[in-house]
Amino acid sequence: MSVSLHEIRYMPKYWSKRFKPAELVDEFFHYGFNITKEVRRTTRNELDIPYDFGKRTKYDIYGTNLPKDAPLMVFLHGGYWKESSKDVSGYAVPSFVAQGIRVIVAGYDLCPDVTLTEIVRQVKVLASKVLEQAHSWGSKCVWFVGHSAGAHLFSCLLNDRAWFELNSGLRPEHLALLRGVVLVSGLYEIEPVLRTSNQETLKLTKEEVSNFSFCPHDESEEVDQDTLDYAQHIKIILVAADSESPAFIEDSRRYARRLIKLIDRVEFLLVRDNYDHFNVVEDLTKNDYVLTRLIINNIESTKNWSKAEKKSCN
Repeated sequence: MSVSLHEIRYMPKYWSKRFKPAELVDEFFHYGFNITKEVRRTTRNELDIPYDFGKRTKYDIYGTNLPKDAPLMVFLHGGYWKESSKDVSGYAVPSFVAQGIRVIVAGYDLCPDVTLTEIVRQVKVLASKVLEQAHSWGSKCVWFVGHSAGAHLFSCLLNDRAWFELNSGLRPEHLALLRGVVLVSGLYEIEPVLRTSNQETLKLTKEEVSNFSFCPHDESEEVDQDTLDYAQHIKIILVAADSESPAFIEDSRRYARRLIKLIDRVEFLLVRDNYDHFNVVEDLTKNDYVLTRLIINNIESTKNWSKAEKKSCN
């Protein structure tokens, strides 16, 4: 059966130069399983900490032997909101823990067992719980890193004024720790997904498409300059890979252009040298990888901000 051009544009597995589509996905999960198994063996950790009531709403902490005030990076996996897990997503652990950065790798329930609306709610609970935990440790700063669907889910968090205005019970001193969000290879306008085979599993509604899309294709639309005024203390880094679908690359570019109108600190990185949707995060295992260095350098630049500077951001 032939695959439509639209389907190909929104299926990352068709764009890699390393493997055939089916082989690529198998290799990605195989690599993720092996690296996660290894870091669990070699890195001090605490696994399967529940943050909500779902089957998969748990997270793992790596670097539990680091000083309590160590910076914290939270990684949220992709999988088109319907597959993958924290148990195959330990790529960043060795490089970041080696630099004195504690790492949390989190999971969430998947479609069709739950709706996208429920997954978004879970991620907001996760973020609140993690920031509260980081504050209790005395962490110097917190950065959120999301890949693919995980990037989209963290963008849902960024666009929720109620969450930032502490309606979730989050306290100002908790929120002040959040210094940056890294969005890797995400989709931020999800209407096109309705016309792919993934919709059979996702069952996205028109309301969800409206609520959880953040960069309309029509860029002439006027932008309310106060839309993200509550998040001015956060740096946002958008990342795409040069060998992934042009649809994904353009989504990241378009969202970056929109955010630049709203946030003081926005950066866009296109990872070159034939990186695709998958090894763009796989290579976070490498200390000298451009994205590893970018995230670590940004965490280092914010970890020593004074309490007075943090307070001024609230």
